[in-house]
Amino acid sequence: MTVRGFRTAVGVLLALAFAVTAPLAVAASWAKTQVDDTDAYVANVGGLSDDPVVRREVGEQLTRVLTAQLQVGEVPGASDVIGAVVDQVLDSDDFPTVWEEANRTAHEQIVTILRGDAAAADGDVEISLADLYNLAAERMRAEGLPVADRPEGSLTFRTAPPQRLEDAQGAYQGLVAAGTWLPVLALVLLVGAIAVPAGRSRLTALLVGALGTVITTGLLLVAVAAGSEIAGLQVRGEDRALATAVIDALLDSLRDRAWIVIVVALLAFVGSIVALVVTGRAARRRPRTLPPPV
Repeated sequence: MTVRGFRTAVGVLLALAFAVTAPLAVAASWAKTQVDDTDAYVANVGGLSDDPVVRREVGEQLTRVLTAQLQVGEVPGASDVIGAVVDQVLDSDDFPTVWEEANRTAHEQIVTILRGDAAAADGDVEISLADLYNLAAERMRAEGLPVADRPEGSLTFRTAPPQRLEDAQGAYQGLVAAGTWLPVLALVLLVGAIAVPAGRSRLTALLVGALGTVITTGLLLVAVAAGSEIAGLQVRGEDRALATAVIDALLDSLRDRAWIVIVVALLAFVGSIVALVVTGRAARRRPRTLPPPV
C-alpha cells in the first residue's frame, strides 16, 4: 500500500469513528446538562405550566382534593364553584411559579440521590404542588365554601422511583465525565479525518463520515423515542401523563441537537459530493504534461 493509500484508509477509519462518536457526544453532553444542572432542567420544563396535558392533570387532582376537603355536605353549585376556582388558580401568575419551584425541588432531590446521598433516598421523588391547594382554599373560603387544610401527601406527582435512581448512581458518574470528554474526542476524530488524507481523499473521508453521522444520529433519534416510552412506563399510572409531558419536554432539546447534527452532516455530505465531482472534472480537463523527448 502506498503512503497516499494508507493515509486515505486512516482518514476513512477516523471518519467512521467520528460518525459513531458524534451522536454519543451529543447525547452525553445533553444528559450532563439536564441531569447535573438544575437551572437547565427548570428552563426546559418551566414552560409546561401552559401545556394542556399538565394543566388537565393538575386541575383534575386539585379538583379531587378540594372536593374531598370540603367541610360541608351537599352544597348546591359547589362543583361549579370548585371548577371556577381551579381554573382561576391555573390561570393565575402563581401557577407557573409554583410549577417551577416544585420541579426545582424534585430535580435537586434526584441529583442528591444520584450523587450517593443515601438519606435523600427515603420516600418517593415527587413534584409537590401543595401551594396550589393553599391558593385554591383561600378562594374557596372567600366564596363561602370552607375547606380543611390540605392532607399530607396530596397534590403530588411521582416522577421517579428512588430505587432506580440509586441503581443509576454509577452510570451518573460516568455520564458526567462522558459529557465532558466525548465532545472533545469527537472533535479530535473529525480534525484527524480531515487532516490525515491528502487531496481528493480528504473529500472521500469527509463524505464517509458525513453519511455515517446521518445514519448513527438517526438511530439516536429512534432510541430517544423508544426510551421516552420506556421511561413513561416506569411511572405509576395516575401520574404517567404528567411525567410523560415532563420527559418529552426534556427530550425536545436532545432531539433539536440531534437534528442540527443531521442537517450539518447532510450539508457536508452533499458538499463533499459536489466537490468530488468538480475536482474530478477539473482533473480530467487539465492538460497532461508530456515527458521531454529523448
